[in-house]
Amino acid sequence: MAKTRYWQIEKIEAKENIGSYGAWRREYCGKYRKSLIQARNNSYNSLIKTLTSKGEMITCRKECTYCCFHYVAVPLAHGMVIVDYLYNNKELLKTFIHNYEKWRHKGYNISNIIDHTRTQAFSSSMPINDIIAVTRPLSTRYLEMNIPCPFLVNNTCFIYAVRPLPCSGQYSVSPPDWCAHATEEKAVIHQLVPDDEDLIKIMQLAAPQLMLYEVTLPIMIYKLLTEGNLLGREASVLSHK
Repeated sequence: MAKTRYWQIEKIEAKENIGSYGAWRREYCGKYRKSLIQARNNSYNSLIKTLTSKGEMITCRKECTYCCFHYVAVPLAHGMVIVDYLYNNKELLKTFIHNYEKWRHKGYNISNIIDHTRTQAFSSSMPINDIIAVTRPLSTRYLEMNIPCPFLVNNTCFIYAVRPLPCSGQYSVSPPDWCAHATEEKAVIHQLVPDDEDLIKIMQLAAPQLMLYEVTLPIMIYKLLTEGNLLGREASVLSHK
């Protein structure tokens, strides 16, 4: 079964790398990753400046994984970058596929419900605050199920260099243990959002559908690896017109 799956992924990768689309995809992923690093650095430096003025400091440390059990969605644009990273790191790709099978048994159904709920809310033009209110109970249930991210190995994120913005946008300034779901203490978390200029640079890299189509991180990556990227091909065609 595993050999068949890897063979299927290899076939998809070959198609994703050939011709004008393959060249466009690789160039796009390189540009997106560069913009992503810049956006992270700018927002992080801004936070450090603010905390320093208050006499506070970030308490997050290596191998602290409290954030790695939350529901995380990712746009197709970012999913492409993660898949490209896995294409260039085959052992990590195999690790993800192995971990995904374990994640799927516990996390797929609840994630699918959250994705469906979010999609319906967005399609009805529901205000963002209402969408958050509708999906928060489901996201809380996901957290309570104690489902580790399939990109987590030995308390370390193995796609750290290309991790989604929600994963790199949370910093605690309270004792690390307060971030545990079951604790009675309320953690003090700073949510980082890239400034408008950095976000615009990322969104201008390609067609809007690459940013608008968004689902649970593991589901997105598994689909791209095993089914390919039709929307990406359509965006590639539009970019050449």
